[in-house]
Amino acid sequence: MTRQRLQVLGRARLVALITLVAVILAIIGNVVISKVFGFQTTWFEDVVRATLIPMYLAPLLSWHLVGGFYKLDRLEKKMSRLAKIDGLTSVYNRRYFYQKTSDWLLDESNWNKKYAFFVLDLDFFKRVNDRYGHLCGDRVLEEFGAILQRLAPSPNVVGRLGGEEFAVFLPDISQKEAENLAEQICQALRDSLIEQEEEKVSSTVSIGISMNRNNDQSSIEHAFKYADLALYDRKKSGRDGYRVYFSDT
Repeated sequence: MTRQRLQVLGRARLVALITLVAVILAIIGNVVISKVFGFQTTWFEDVVRATLIPMYLAPLLSWHLVGGFYKLDRLEKKMSRLAKIDGLTSVYNRRYFYQKTSDWLLDESNWNKKYAFFVLDLDFFKRVNDRYGHLCGDRVLEEFGAILQRLAPSPNVVGRLGGEEFAVFLPDISQKEAENLAEQICQALRDSLIEQEEEKVSSTVSIGISMNRNNDQSSIEHAFKYADLALYDRKKSGRDGYRVYFSDT
C-alpha cells in the first residue's frame, strides 16, 4: 500500500517532498544545536544556513534514489509477469494456468458448479514450421493466443501448455455455450491468414472438451484427462473441429 501511494505521487513530487522534509529537519536541527552550544546567530542566519545545503543536495541525491526505487518496482512487475505469462503468446504459462484453475476449484463458493475444460492443438503445426520457418510458426502461435484471449476473456482462463498445445478453463458454463465457443474459435482461426512472403498461411485447430462438475471427485487432472481423450478422438475423425466428453464426476 505504501509503495502504491508513493507511485501515485510520481518521481518529481516525491523528490520535492523529500527535499521539503530535509529542509525542515535541517532548520530544526540547526536551531537546536545553536541553542545547546550557545552559538550567537540570528534566526534568519539559522534558516538560511539550514536551508541552502539541503535544497542543493537533497534533490540531487533523492532524484537518483527515487529513480532507483521506480526501476526496481518496474523490474519486480516485469519478473512477476514473466512468472505467469507465456512470453510468445501472452497467455498464462502452464504452471500459472494450473494454479488459477485449481484456485477456482478449491473455492467453496464454486462448489457443485459446472465447468468446461478445453485442450486445443494446432493441426499439422510441424508442417508450418518445416515449410515456412519458425518465425512464421511463432506468428501463428501469437495469433492463436490473441484469438483465445479475445473469445474467452476473464473469468475464463487461457494458458499455453507447451508447443502448439493450449488449454482454456471455462467456469460455470453449459455444454451448448462451450460448443458455441469451440466453433467460434475454430472459425476465427480458419479466417486468420498469416502473410508469409507472397503466400497466406492458414491454420486449423482440433479441440477436446470435457464437461465437469466441481465436487469431491473433480480435479484439473481429471478434467484434462477427458478433454485429452476427446481431442484424440477428434483428431482421429478428421481434425479442424471439436469433440465433447463428459467426465464421470
